[in-house]
Amino acid sequence: MSAEIDDGLMRDVDCAEAKDTLERLLADRRFKTADRQKAILSYLVERRFDDEEVKAYVIAVDVLGRPSNFDSAIDPIVRIEISRLRSVLESFYAAFGDDHDIWISIRKGKYVACFTRRIARLRVDRDDDEEVGEEPPQQTTPADTAQRQGGGVKRVALWAAACAAIGVLGAYAYSNRTTFSEKPIVYVSVEAANPKQAGEASQMRDGLMTALTQFQTIIVTQPGYASVRNRGTDAKYSIQLKYYGDMDDRSVWWQVIENASGKLLMSGLEKVETTGKNTAAVRDEVVAVLAKRIASNRGVINSIELQSDPDSLGNGCVIRAEYAIEMRGDLGAAVDCLQRTVQLMPENYDAKAALSRALLASEGRTTPQDVTDHALDLAREAVARAPLSGRAQLALMTARAAKGSTEAAIEAGNKAIALNPNSSDAAAALGGVLYSAGYRAAGLSMAMTSSPVAHWLSWHWTHFVTRDTRKHSY
Repeated sequence: MSAEIDDGLMRDVDCAEAKDTLERLLADRRFKTADRQKAILSYLVERRFDDEEVKAYVIAVDVLGRPSNFDSAIDPIVRIEISRLRSVLESFYAAFGDDHDIWISIRKGKYVACFTRRIARLRVDRDDDEEVGEEPPQQTTPADTAQRQGGGVKRVALWAAACAAIGVLGAYAYSNRTTFSEKPIVYVSVEAANPKQAGEASQMRDGLMTALTQFQTIIVTQPGYASVRNRGTDAKYSIQLKYYGDMDDRSVWWQVIENASGKLLMSGLEKVETTGKNTAAVRDEVVAVLAKRIASNRGVINSIELQSDPDSLGNGCVIRAEYAIEMRGDLGAAVDCLQRTVQLMPENYDAKAALSRALLASEGRTTPQDVTDHALDLAREAVARAPLSGRAQLALMTARAAKGSTEAAIEAGNKAIALNPNSSDAAAALGGVLYSAGYRAAGLSMAMTSSPVAHWLSWHWTHFVTRDTRKHSY
């Protein structure tokens, strides 16, 4: 939506309504973002009706507590936080917008809070669609008729060629016994060891279900659905959790069971200290640990799937490629597998996103332009099919960075993190982009808080920075 439209829709949203909208948004438990981003949003809403043009410097000093000598050219903290806030708002309203009559957005290029009535937004979108009409029918001439007849012959020939190609592909697939795997179905059940803590356990379960779906590596569902029963050949797992709590800590014991055989595949115990933390903080920490343990690229489920069918296309190909990207494995085999998957399953946005990243990872530092162009096209196609996919946004960030579009890459990286706040891979990758762009402190800080792999990476970055500093010191 354009800036002019936003301003037009602002006229029937007064200050009281705007503040009420902000309060409703901040009170919605589904709106999850950092406190500093909530503070920025509140600040922008307050300044929106004061007719003040908000600058990055003011946000940095007044909201984020930066010193008076703050320089946005050196410290990109405001751009990063605003981009992340914008992505969080877009993702929230895309999922839960029907529950809010007025939406808040942050205009690109400026630090301005805009308010849009949902009905008005729908009306504007409809008007935009109606601008594209059908062309009036044209008169038909004998030449046109002959051309259409010739076109019909060509279409028949093309159809015959397509059928032949399909036959060749079918024979090839049959001879090679290629299998296509899908994302595994997972059932989650939670039990409180102490009945008095059933409420805590229930809230933890709800948070965990949300976090698991954000990874988009598994399908979380309930037993008995027809769509689940129809996929009887796919691997299915049950994740059973038991919630324990005493005065000093909270613990969750978990186990993963293969439904077909009833075999216990893996189990563990996660513990979180509660000292100095409120209930919500403890719950979020438990959820983050469990979600990463279960559904991350190197989590329990993907580790099992990685070994179950090493030759399958589809989801098996995607998780093997992501493992190869992270662990510097056989990227040639990963690219070949993904290319076959995309050719036979063009709607598979996960495969396109993984192929985009694999193409760039396999080329190293000197990537030919045609490869970066192809990787960017694949990433854009993945985002177009699944704009709420963290995988797709991560691929778009990588491709944009390879093309030298740093700001656009950072924006996509922030969207990836907003879509999946528990993704250590996205945080580490965005840290790398920030570091490469010259924002070394911000990049190292993000990498340090992401994952053990990122800790290792950040140590090497720190070592490089120290060595580079010593080399150029006089």
